[in-house]
Amino acid sequence: MELDTETQLNNTRNLLQELGNSVSSLVNSSPDVFEDQSIKSCLRDFLNVYQEAVQRLENPSFRIATIGTTSSGKLTIVNALIGRKIAPIEAGEMSGGVLTLKHSQEQRLIIEQTEDAAWDTGEWTGLNDEDLYQRIRAVMHCYHDARKKREYVAPQIAAYVPLLPGCDRSFLGLPKGIGIELIDLPGLKSVQDRTNLATIQEQVNKAFSLVALDYLQVDDKHRQRLLEELKKVVEYLQGRTDSMIFILNRVDQRGADDLPLSVRIDKLREEIKEVLSLPELPDVLPFNARLLYYAQCAWGSGALNEPSLINQEVRLELLKYMFQDCAGVIKLNTKENRSLKNWFRNLEDQVEDNEPIDDEIMRQILRHALEWSGGRELWTRFRLRVQKSFAELVILPALVEVFDNYNALAESLDILIQTRKIYNQEQVQQERENIARIRQDLQKNIKKIGQEFKGEIEQLIEWLKSDDPNDLIKFKETVEKKGFDGFSLIFDVVNDVEGDLTKVLIAPVRDALKNNEGAFELKDKLGEVTSPSLADDIAKAYDNVSRRLSKFATDSEYLIKRVRADNDKGKKELEHDERYVRLLYHIIRQAISVRAEFVLQSKAQQFEKTLQLLVDEQVKRLQVCLSDENFSSVNLEQAAISNLRKNLAQNLPALPEKFFELPDTIKQERSKKTEVVGTKTENENYTEYYQDGSCFSSTKSRTKTRSVTRDIYEDIEYVELFLPSPDLMGKQWSSGIEKGRESLWDILLEWILKRLDYVTSVFEESVDEITNLAERALQQQLTIIEENFEYEKQFWHNFEEQKDKATEVCQRLKDDCH
Repeated sequence: MELDTETQLNNTRNLLQELGNSVSSLVNSSPDVFEDQSIKSCLRDFLNVYQEAVQRLENPSFRIATIGTTSSGKLTIVNALIGRKIAPIEAGEMSGGVLTLKHSQEQRLIIEQTEDAAWDTGEWTGLNDEDLYQRIRAVMHCYHDARKKREYVAPQIAAYVPLLPGCDRSFLGLPKGIGIELIDLPGLKSVQDRTNLATIQEQVNKAFSLVALDYLQVDDKHRQRLLEELKKVVEYLQGRTDSMIFILNRVDQRGADDLPLSVRIDKLREEIKEVLSLPELPDVLPFNARLLYYAQCAWGSGALNEPSLINQEVRLELLKYMFQDCAGVIKLNTKENRSLKNWFRNLEDQVEDNEPIDDEIMRQILRHALEWSGGRELWTRFRLRVQKSFAELVILPALVEVFDNYNALAESLDILIQTRKIYNQEQVQQERENIARIRQDLQKNIKKIGQEFKGEIEQLIEWLKSDDPNDLIKFKETVEKKGFDGFSLIFDVVNDVEGDLTKVLIAPVRDALKNNEGAFELKDKLGEVTSPSLADDIAKAYDNVSRRLSKFATDSEYLIKRVRADNDKGKKELEHDERYVRLLYHIIRQAISVRAEFVLQSKAQQFEKTLQLLVDEQVKRLQVCLSDENFSSVNLEQAAISNLRKNLAQNLPALPEKFFELPDTIKQERSKKTEVVGTKTENENYTEYYQDGSCFSSTKSRTKTRSVTRDIYEDIEYVELFLPSPDLMGKQWSSGIEKGRESLWDILLEWILKRLDYVTSVFEESVDEITNLAERALQQQLTIIEENFEYEKQFWHNFEEQKDKATEVCQRLKDDCH
């Protein structure tokens, strides 16, 4: 039988306290042991993370992150779940920053100072809900307006207010003393840069996720697009699918001739399982956020068994909206119960007449709203998930570093314990010689093993960069043979980046130029995949270019425009034409770089997983240097590896500026052409022949003059501008991405190799530290054997027993968290 959350938490606190006491007893009973510099360092690191864990578990927090697809009504859901109107509800994309709502009896608002923030930052106290709403709304508006011109770090807002699941602990089944946070995360349309995406991913990884979907998008016409967006939301934000509940909002919009709701949901569950590759069918709950929002906020965030703090004016206003906007839901749910239908009709009349609605009536309204909206079922599912995931989401994150640091400390102490089990001077001397040999062999082997491993990685990436199909076959065979299964993840990531850039940036602009689409239409399309400022810049540059291309003639893959060299106005126009096209290339390159970094960040988990697999493989090979049993009876291997694990840290690759260079064939040329430039009239003599009129006629001639018009020819110099056709532009932009792809492999290779170098370096330091510890311990053992052997033998026997008890407590703590 699973323990309830309060019991779980108390058990963990007790076991953590027991571990701390065990380590303290060990130190107090044998202070001299912990004077060794290496042991002292391990102890200090352990105590630091131990104290931090104790504090975190004294005031732990359960976090719920709300994420959603486009127009899913997520903010209405947030307000319904907290029982107060704080998250700004407006038409359009409003959720631009990270809004964290923390349960607290004292209301305050903190807007963090971020770089070049264009909105008010600071801390405010004594604000009521309306003040909070308007301040948060103003920040969101300011952010959305400001980022049309340039990119900003999104606002980081924390509102401390009494939250419904904090005031009434029965909603989540959480004991007192556990903080409750709702983190409202922006939709993907509002997050199109690497920095903001990284911030959001960090929040999602620490929280249980509630994913909102829109019922109006699940019909046959829209469902495929909804599922594609859902997949991107989950993949990009890197939410844990094992800790997600999906809610299908706005089910009240279901038409009378629509499929039964249960059929829609069953089909959706199957499709979500397939799209997200889930091991089992997910929870998908029908929901009506608007009904629950009005009713819950009309009651407030307090427990149902206590008086409501909402005044009558606010309550009546919200109930008027409820009857106005949710009439269909109320009618549907009361049609089989005439008395309930009449009760609601009378209630609506009371509200219209501004008659006070007392708490008891309000409780009845709220109970019906919870039932009809799906709210009651959602809270039930939440409680079940909290019960199942509490240890993993709340307890374990606080203890990971405790485990790593305790292991490093315990393994170092084992080095001392093992040396104290050597009972004669000859064996001590032999062990010292063994350790000296280990040092010598390590110096030869560690770098060699590291270089060999790096060489294998370099070869794999060279094959991936190659266009030769045989090289790809070699890559797959080598990966399979050596067990580098995760390495293909990076291969998939690079292909994803290339495919994404072509699909979402190059193709839309190319096709818009070919089809002469409007700039606003293109801007809306690009606004879904890049920042508003970049989408606007591309749309403006596109507008200037597209209006000018109609004046160009088509010649094969090029567009040509020709003006006379002496036509200053025409030449100026050509300069403008060329400048606008080059500007479009420049902005496209910028957008490609930003989007590529964004996609790379979205794949951060895959990178880290692959890198960890490679690090694990390298560590296995490095362990060979220590694992020969003939070397030493002192187990240096485990201590060195524990020390290494404690010290490793992660990082992600970054793209340099101007990573993608886009080739172009925009050029101006001069040419000469012989043309008629005018006419001239000249007098020309000619001979006319005639016969006289005599009977003896004969032919005679006479000279006459006539005017003749002649063409005047001249060599005319022209300036010609050659621009790539839309198709050729697309090819050139794709060419830039292909070249960038090769460079991306180089960057990833450098990133991987730096990481492996770092692992080698840390491993060397760890081994050096452990072998030094062993040498010092062996030197001390010589003295012990000579002076007080039996006493020390008993002392270390007792010490080992105490250390083993502490290790047993640590293991119980681990088992308790999994």
